[in-house]
Order: sequence, then structure tokens, then C-alpha cells
Amino acid sequence: MTTTRRYRVGLDIGGTFTDLVLLHEPTGTLQWHKVLTTPRDPADGALRGLRELCERAGTTLASIGTLIHATTLVTNAIIERKGARAALLTTDGFRDILEMGKEQRYDIYDLFLRFPDPLVRRRWRIEVRERVTRDGDVRIAPDAADVRAQVARLADAGVEALAIVFLHAYQNPVHEQMVRDLVQREFPHLFVSISSEVSPQIREYERTCTTVCNAYVQPVVDRYIHQIETALADIGFGGRFLLMLSSGTLASPAVARRFPVRMLESGPAAGALVVGHLGQQAGRVEAVGFDMGGTTAKICLVREGRPRIASSLEVARVHRFKKGSGLPIVAPVVDMIEIGAGGGSVASADAMGLLRVGPESAGADPGPACYGFGGTGATVTDACVALGYFDPHAFLGGTMRLDVQAAHAALARAGAPVGLDPIQTAWGIYSIVCENMAQAARLYMIERGQDPRRFALMGFGGAGPATAARVARLLGLGEVLIPPASGLASAVGLLVAPLGFDFGRSRAGVLDDLDWAAVEQLYADMEAQGRAMVAAAGGDPAVARCDRRVEMRYVGQFHDIEVPVPPRLGSDAAAVIRERFTEEYARLYGVTLPDYTIQALNWRVLVVGPAPVVDVRGSVERVGSLSQAEKGPRRIYIHEAGGFVMVPVYDRYRLPDTATLAGPAIVEEAEATTVLWPGDRLTVDAQRNLVVRVAVPGALPASVSTSTPTGLPR
Repeated sequence: MTTTRRYRVGLDIGGTFTDLVLLHEPTGTLQWHKVLTTPRDPADGALRGLRELCERAGTTLASIGTLIHATTLVTNAIIERKGARAALLTTDGFRDILEMGKEQRYDIYDLFLRFPDPLVRRRWRIEVRERVTRDGDVRIAPDAADVRAQVARLADAGVEALAIVFLHAYQNPVHEQMVRDLVQREFPHLFVSISSEVSPQIREYERTCTTVCNAYVQPVVDRYIHQIETALADIGFGGRFLLMLSSGTLASPAVARRFPVRMLESGPAAGALVVGHLGQQAGRVEAVGFDMGGTTAKICLVREGRPRIASSLEVARVHRFKKGSGLPIVAPVVDMIEIGAGGGSVASADAMGLLRVGPESAGADPGPACYGFGGTGATVTDACVALGYFDPHAFLGGTMRLDVQAAHAALARAGAPVGLDPIQTAWGIYSIVCENMAQAARLYMIERGQDPRRFALMGFGGAGPATAARVARLLGLGEVLIPPASGLASAVGLLVAPLGFDFGRSRAGVLDDLDWAAVEQLYADMEAQGRAMVAAAGGDPAVARCDRRVEMRYVGQFHDIEVPVPPRLGSDAAAVIRERFTEEYARLYGVTLPDYTIQALNWRVLVVGPAPVVDVRGSVERVGSLSQAEKGPRRIYIHEAGGFVMVPVYDRYRLPDTATLAGPAIVEEAEATTVLWPGDRLTVDAQRNLVVRVAVPGALPASVSTSTPTGLPR
């Protein structure tokens, strides 16, 4: 008998919780579930949660047609140095490029500056005598016998993965391909990554670092995907298994195994997608996504319903929030900023005797003190419990009881060195976290030329709704949206992600001297590869959209800017692209340099299929009156009132469409809690979002649009 596969599942494994959302495709109904992450074996907790969710929905895994997964596995493997034994084959003379880097100091005043240690030991970095010129001409071909002997020694030493990075391979990959074929033929147990596939772009250090990172995590990801696929098959899953990439698109397991470095920010990317998708449905095409989970908070900017895609990121920073102190990865990623402020962020006294919060996190094991799993540090969650914002008997819908006494004890220990009692410490933790997030968001938006006051703030994640109105007030934003299933919004984002892949190729040249027929062929080749990947993941390549961009600069400048490229390049290509570059340069910097020559470096294209549309409205219960949604009063701490105040508490799932609430108040759902402050006013819109009008003097109206939702990343 054939089983009808009527469901899709989004599965997001975070640092503290694993979120699951089940979509019944015929009706559009969503059901969701949240379980603690099992750090020692993340798949264990995820599969247990999946079984529990199916049982609650009255279905089986055999009814699931598609399972979409986001994971922090790649990031954790690099940060914790738990990847494979990797080696590097590189051009003669470039053995030490991983230490040389860019020879730039990210902090000119730090006399003890540190950079991340290379992922490949020096004795496993092997030089190969070969040479390709910058124009792609072969000068010296590698000797096959010598390469075979070198790789044999690496294999005998226990190396599992090999990164092959030859000079100017982005221009002519023939030597990398030759060595790869030799290794795969004679050493089939080795994983091989070549730069001309992983990162075929100019700049040797970044290209080498990206390819090495890919090789370093490739065996780990391969084992993990195999484990997940086997376990899913054992419990009856027979549908499609897809993985979220950092660019906000979905890929097949084969693509994820080949390019695991593309999954560094898979979970946060899903959060950015849900902001664009739900924001457009609510008529807010300009929004700030504020995702605060158990470990970190992420902030992203969505314009015209789409998050911006950046061409690179950093991982494993020595100083978490100092740009330049990490490993540069050239891979497309949703543009966002991360702050070490989550529900599990731990508070302590610093060297100056002041209270600080994070970036250390209690995670899921041992977790905040109030979880009762052995944690002793005072965290943001402990502070919210002590201040009355979280009901210890209703956490996760009442399935997890919180220990109030343990929270107070942890707060007392944290506050003692700075002379604060537990409640003062709790308020200090909460207010510091909100101020840190507001400051980071303000800088992030101003650097991108945007006035924060013109945007609506969409708060989600387990801790996002509890802090969103306060952060908005500090930013000067007048409106906050809390979407349905706010505590698991990133998992919802997985369900609206399209199939696709982002390509980049280097072909440097002065704009007026470029061979536009060759550039058009470059784009055609990348688009053909992208359509093939969409087809391999189960999509229709004929309806895939191709968004072309190019990274450009004035000759002599160090930083590039990205501009859109027309769908087809004709005789006026140089003039059209020059005009677009000039407009973007003027928008970013306020000036142009008309007498300077313009240079193009990297040509990029995003090949993406149609994005599914998910309507979360049918998943939220409605009742006839506001009184039926009331749960009773609770004492919460209001700093402006000088202490604890009795406020009404409402069940979010039972609020009617006509509901209007005035702060201070609490609105609870199983996975999150929304806190309203004095002067705030809450309504429920047609999409079942909680819309909070924040009492902020001088706030500007948020941008509203009636355009058709697309949900596609930009």
C-alpha cells in the first residue's frame, strides 16, 4: 500500500533547544514542538522530538514527504576544533599562507594580538611543484608520481581529508582537477576538496582558508548526514531530506556533503527568511529581524521582503565580536549580526567590578540554574524567572518546570561581588542584555545607511518576545511584531525556503576592456549548474530564477561593493553596470569618483526555485472574547514603577482578532512570552501577529506595503 505523504517538517537544532514544525500541506495547519538539544549527540534529541511531534499530530514518519534540516554542526566543529584530520596540498612556496593571512591587524593597539590557529598542522601542508599564471596559462605541470608519494605519506599519517589549493586555480583549474582525480582513484577513502569548486575566486588566503574549512568538516558532515538518513529510514521516513544553506536556500544531502562549509549559518538564515515571508504577509516589507534564542541573538535587515546576501563571513573568532579575528570564509550567507545574548547567557562581575552578561552561555547542558540540570551561573532566563516575566509552571507549555529558588541563588552569587541583591542583579542582567542588543542593532543598521526608526522589529526565538518591546524602545522603533509560533520561527523559516545555490567566479578586468561574451558564458555555465542542483533536490529547473550580481570597485581600492547585473548582457553592458555601480557607491558613501577606472572582480548568480508559501493563521485558536484568554494576574518587576506590579496575563493562542491590550501585561504561548511595558498597546492583526505599538517619542511610521509575498532571499 502506498502511503500518502501529506506533511513537511522543519527541524532546527540550536545550541539550547531543538525546534520542530510540522506542516499539513492539504490544510496548511501547523503543529510544533520544542525539546532540549542533546549536545553529545544532537541527532538523538532531534529524532526523539520528531517522533513525539508525529504522535501528537496523530501521524507517522511515513506520511512526511519532505524533512528540512538546519544545524549548527559545522560551526561547532570549527569553533571546538572537532573536525577531521585535514591536510593541504598547495603550490610550491605557499605552504605558510594560513599563518601569513592578510598581514592586517584587527586591533592596532593590542600588543598581544592573536589569530585563530590554522586548521591544518604545518607538517600536513605539502608543497607541489606546479604553476599556472594569473591569466590561466600552464607553466609547470605537477608530477603525478611525486603527488602520489606525498599523498601516500599523508594517508599513512592518518589524514582523512585533503584540501587542494593551487595558485590561480580560479582562472584555470586543470591542475587541481588532475590531482583530485588521482587521489580519488588511488586513495578512495580520502575526502577531497578543491578550491576551484569550493571557492573559485581571487584572493589566495581567503580561498585557501575556505577550502581548508570545507575539507576539515567534510568527514564530520558526511558521517552526520549518513547517521540522520539511516536513523530516519529505520523509523519509517521515506521522503526527501533537504538541508538549509547559509544563503537561505535548500540543497540535497549530496550538495551538503560536497560543500559543508555552505552550512555554517543554516539556522540563522532560516530566521531571516521567515522575517521576509511573514513580514510581507503582514504588509511590512521593511523589517528588522530579532532572533534571540538560548545561546545568541541575531539581527538582520529585510528590505523589499528579502534579506541581503553577503559574499563572506568569519568563523571561530579569537574575539567574538572583533571583525578580522576569525577565519575568513568566502561563501554566500544571509547578512546579519550576532550578539552573545541569549536565554542561557551567563552573568558575572568583570575586572572593573561591573556586571557583564555573556558571551559565555550555559547552553542546554547544564543550562540555566532554573532548569535544575546542574547549572549554577545566573543567566538571562534565571533573571526573567526572578522578575516574573516567565511563569515557572508554564515554561514550554507546562512540560518543563523551572526552579525559582535555584534562579534566586544563582542571582545572589552573581550579584554579591558588585553589591546587588538577587532582584537588582536580575534587572541588571535584563537591562544590560537589552541595551547591548539595541546598541549592536543601531550600529548594524547605520553602517548600512538605514534609520532604525523607519523599521518594524519582528521578535522571535525563545527569548526574543520577552525583550523585543524593550529593545525597540531603546532603538526608537515604534512597532514590534511577534509572529505565531514565535519561539520556533526559524523552523517555520525552513518551510518557506526555496531550493537553490549561489555561485561565484572570478574574472577580473577593467569594465571597458571586458570580453562580455565570455562573461555571459560564465553566467550561463553557473546557471546551468544551479538548475542541475535544483533538479537533483527535487525541484523544477525550468521555473528557477537566476539573480545576477557582480562585485566591483574603483581600481586601487581594497573593498568591493555588489551591484545587480541584467539578465542578459548586450552591447550596452558596460554602460548599464557602470551606472548601477555609481548609484550604489553614491548611496553607500555619498560621493562618486567619475575620473577613476572601475574594475570588476567576482561574478555571482543565485539560482533559486519558487519559495513555498506557508500561512500560519490556521494554527492559532480564536475564541469569542478577551476574558476567555485571561489566565489571571501575576507580579512582574517594572523598573519605572520602582518594584513589582500586578499585571494581567493572557493566553496568546486564545486572543480574539479584536483583542486590544494595554501594557503592562504578559502574553504567553507555549514556546515564548511577550512582555508589554507601560504605554505599550497590543493588537492582533489579520495574520495573527501580535502588533505592539511601543510608546517611543519621535518614532517614525514603519514601512507598509500591499505587495504580493514572494519569500525569496536576495
